[in-house]
Amino acid sequence: MDSIRHILPAHLGNMMDYSLVTTSVTPTSCFLLFLVVFILCRLITKPKYPPGPMALPVIGNYKLLTDPKIHEACARLSEKYGPVVTVQFGPSKTVVLNSIETVVEAMVKRRADFAGRPPVPSGMTLSEGGKDILMSQYTPSLKVHRKIVSAALRKYIKGPFLQTILEKSMGQFIKLFEETKGNPFIPHEYIDLALFNIICGVCFQKVYKFDDPKFKHYLDIDNQFVAEFGMGLIEDLYPILAKVWQSQRYKKVVSLFRELLHYIHEELEAHKQDFDEGNIRDFADCLLMARKEAENEEDVEILSQLTDVHLRQTLSDTFTAAFDTTRFTIQWALLYMADHQDVQRKVQAELDRVVGRDRLPRVDDRPSLPYTEATLFEVMRIASVAPLGMPHMTMVDSSVGGYTVPKGTTVIINHWALHNDPRHWKEPSKLDPERFLNSDGTLARKPESFLPFSAGLRVCLGESTAKPELVIILALILHQFNIKLPPGVKADYSPECTGFIGYTANRYKADDIKITRLLKV
Repeated sequence: MDSIRHILPAHLGNMMDYSLVTTSVTPTSCFLLFLVVFILCRLITKPKYPPGPMALPVIGNYKLLTDPKIHEACARLSEKYGPVVTVQFGPSKTVVLNSIETVVEAMVKRRADFAGRPPVPSGMTLSEGGKDILMSQYTPSLKVHRKIVSAALRKYIKGPFLQTILEKSMGQFIKLFEETKGNPFIPHEYIDLALFNIICGVCFQKVYKFDDPKFKHYLDIDNQFVAEFGMGLIEDLYPILAKVWQSQRYKKVVSLFRELLHYIHEELEAHKQDFDEGNIRDFADCLLMARKEAENEEDVEILSQLTDVHLRQTLSDTFTAAFDTTRFTIQWALLYMADHQDVQRKVQAELDRVVGRDRLPRVDDRPSLPYTEATLFEVMRIASVAPLGMPHMTMVDSSVGGYTVPKGTTVIINHWALHNDPRHWKEPSKLDPERFLNSDGTLARKPESFLPFSAGLRVCLGESTAKPELVIILALILHQFNIKLPPGVKADYSPECTGFIGYTANRYKADDIKITRLLKV
């Protein structure tokens, strides 16, 4: 044995002595050996994500997660790590896309790869098991569902229909103003009513009065829901908690949404009772008509996507998403118009030239209102009411920007970063509607880095309806009213922005805008 020790290096010889002394393996040494092997295996087999900041185990990038301006923080990370950044929220990794080039690569060129939704508990609960369009997975069934809804919108929700709804709702808004006897007033609740009635008219052919308790109740519940859901749910970070322990916020969000859904359910049931296929009144009737046609053709596949639950969820997507994004956009538009009197005057001059003072703006005026539309688009860009949009998920192992993105990874489009990218926008923090105009004053082709309705297979189905609706709402308000800030008051652009991993809402928070009536039509 001594001869063997002499031909070995000293440290191996010592180890040999140790091995001769050690006659048994302890549980501690077994555990340490297992831990070393486990860590080495994880390092060897660990998926190669895009670069990003260091994260704490289990907690992840907690400081980033709780940043009220998370979209801006993610954009700053791209300055260090590039446009594709990996962050960790809780135990899971999320890839954030901060440039239009990476968004196009992922959502357009590899659209099928990135068309999923992360199966978070709140999404599955609120969508009643994935029966909606917004939160459900991209499956063959969802393709059918989206096709049905898209066809219904194109077939029935057209210019004349929209015009009738807009005239009723905005006419009521103008009438409410007359009750103020010409005094300046804060318009938010009045505008909320007008927009609520527009969405109600499109979906259910209903118009509410300002003091209607049903309207007041819905608005109160919706405001609570947006605030609570926007704060984020710990169950969506740690899904096991939804099964073993639900937070008070999670329970409240579910309860609030069920109240909103109950309103939709009541309206749908009423429509089923008096449905007349020869008289399609609104979007609810459109969906019932699609089901009737599928029944006549005995199309089992389509009928499977048109159950009462599917219809209720589809109407809920349309109603809640359209109402909130529309009112937040118009609120921001009023703030910017109050603070940019030059832009407001140009819009009003265009309206006087095209519409005149003898009537109200109509949907068919839209092609002749390029500056008004450009102003709306510029507000949508600079405000970015949904700065992180809805989260996507990879359906398969894929890649973007030269980096691997494993299957099941949550992927976020940072719309705020796209809309403030200095490579595409000169002085992005400045309001300038002329970004969207050609040199001759006509509306320009959509700028590359302008993406308010997302892209790819999960692009917003309501885009074709939302654009004309928003343009004419803004036109109607500016045709009838001057928007101003009180003397000595400066515009506050600090958003009431809450949320995380895609559930953000860039909400206007100031209450000091006042409006006064222009010349009476």
